[in-house]
Amino acid sequence: MPRLSHTFDLTPVDREVVDRTVAALHEVARNCRFDGRGWLLTPDEESVERLLRRADELGLVDGEEAEQLRQDRKRAAERLREGDVAPGQEDELAVQAAKISLQLQRGRHLEPRSRYLVAELSPEGVPVDPADDADKGWSGTGVTVTAWDERGVSSVDYVMPDTAGSAEPPVTWGAVVHNGAEGTLTWTVRVRLPGRGAWLRSASAEAHADLDTWYAALSGGGGADRPVRLSADHALARVEGWLVPVRTAEGRWSVEAVLDVRGRGVFRPFVAAAMWAVRSSFRREEARNARLGTGEPTVREQLDRAAGAWERIARSAPQVPELLHELAAAMAGAVPGV
Repeated sequence: MPRLSHTFDLTPVDREVVDRTVAALHEVARNCRFDGRGWLLTPDEESVERLLRRADELGLVDGEEAEQLRQDRKRAAERLREGDVAPGQEDELAVQAAKISLQLQRGRHLEPRSRYLVAELSPEGVPVDPADDADKGWSGTGVTVTAWDERGVSSVDYVMPDTAGSAEPPVTWGAVVHNGAEGTLTWTVRVRLPGRGAWLRSASAEAHADLDTWYAALSGGGGADRPVRLSADHALARVEGWLVPVRTAEGRWSVEAVLDVRGRGVFRPFVAAAMWAVRSSFRREEARNARLGTGEPTVREQLDRAAGAWERIARSAPQVPELLHELAAAMAGAVPGV
């Protein structure tokens, strides 16, 4: 069975920096405030612009893209207010003008059994339900805190779309669990698309990251463990992926990424043939681009670009906790009507 693999040469990030970043993220979560209707309060525009500029400098966001999205949202809101809408364009502009928000619907913030809704809000603060499912993204997702201990286990369950109070089953559901004491993060997801043939329309996946094992591997004591693992199950195939880091003589991280796909039962030869075809197509694409110079990035080049994005973040990683502390302070100071 063929495997797809790629090795990344990455700038290292100290464990202490990672731990400080996680602690700062918890601080941001603690400092969230909500208005009388339960909607998340956000900092004033000047603070948002300052934080975005700083995040752009650190390589965490694309500043030009973020600014373009903000301008597009403003223009869409202005057109809706002025009535400058072509027939059939109102729903599209409403989606462009909306921004993602979080509503605390039940319980106290971050306490077990507290419940939230992720939704799109119009400029007037009214929930928007995109007509096209492709535009919804995470909008309409219900989130329930099942545990919250920053030094121990914090976990949330999610369902998408939110089906609370209805007899309709969710399409996607799962959980995110962070174990601070053990340094692990686990994300599970299950999908069941509506329609006939549930065995073909159902799938599950789990991603697991273990910081202790990651840094042990870098120090030469990790053994055969895979610190980052991904698994997915479907009636036709099982997918497994993993990352294994090694510290190079220069002190950098050499990270091998592997993806293994195996068919189930009578589908095994078909999945194997598909994997061979995918791997062969990657090779042909690289050879064609090298010969013709088409300028189109190959899969390998796209992976290298992803590594480049990591490089920008890794170099500024020690400064990320400070930015998150600033964000936490801005969230704590947010007031209604901004």
